[in-house]
Amino acid sequence: MAELKKTDGPRGAIIEIIEKGRATSDATIGESVIAPNDIRINGQSLLASADDPVILHEVSTRADQLVRVTLTLLARRVSIRAENDPEGS
Repeated sequence: MAELKKTDGPRGAIIEIIEKGRATSDATIGESVIAPNDIRINGQSLLASADDPVILHEVSTRADQLVRVTLTLLARRVSIRAENDPEGS
C-alpha cells in the first residue's frame, strides 16, 4: 500500500464533474455536449443531490485567482471533533 505523503498544510481539492462512459466528439452537433452524471473529489465518487445544481463560480484567467465550486453532497455521517479525539466520543 502506498504511504501518504505529509503536506505543508491544506491544499485545494481536485473536483471532477464528468459524464461517465463516453468521450466527446466534434463529428456531430450534440456529440460535443456532456451530461454530467458523476462528481468526484480527489478521485472519489460521491453522492450528490439531483435537486441541487453544482455551481461553478466565476472563472478567471488570472494566475492569482482560485476556482470556487459549490455543491450539495449527501453524507452518510458527519463528524465534528478535534483531530486527535476518537470518533464517536
